[in-house]
Formats: sequence, structure tokens, C-alpha cells
Amino acid sequence: MSTIKEVESQLRKVKKEVRDVRKHNEFLLDRLEKAHDRNAELRKEMMTMTIEDVVKHQKELAEYQDRMKKDRELVEAFEKQSQVKLGIGA
Repeated sequence: MSTIKEVESQLRKVKKEVRDVRKHNEFLLDRLEKAHDRNAELRKEMMTMTIEDVVKHQKELAEYQDRMKKDRELVEAFEKQSQVKLGIGA
């Protein structure tokens, strides 16, 4: 059988765990609420989007994809150059 001190110690540990779980739960609920608000704002923005906005977004996406393609090509060229300098690729 447990002594009173052991039971009190276990009780303190459990209370601390409960506080930690409640704090984590509050944090997760806050994140969920923020995500919900962002999603609602995005849905509203998409619902009120004009044709000009759609064309503008498509143009921005195409420009972004071009930049990413150039960046990938640059990285590949650098990797090839590094391999040649190290004598790995030949």
C-alpha cells in the first residue's frame, strides 16, 4: 500500500500533466481557429475574384515557375561543375 506522501507526489505529477495537456489543447485550438479564419478569408477572396484577378494570378504563377526552372538548372549546373572538379562524374 502507498503512503500518503507517495500518493500526494503522484497527485502533483498528474495535476502537472493535466495542466500541460490543457495548455497544449488550448494551443492546438488556437491554431485551428487561425487556420479556419485564413481558409474562410481565402474562400471569400476566391469567390469575389474577377477575371482580371485570375489572369493576373496565372501570369504570376507562370513567372514563378520560370524562375524555379532557372534556379533548378543553375543548381544542376553547379552540381555537375562540382562533380567535375572533384573527379566524380568523369
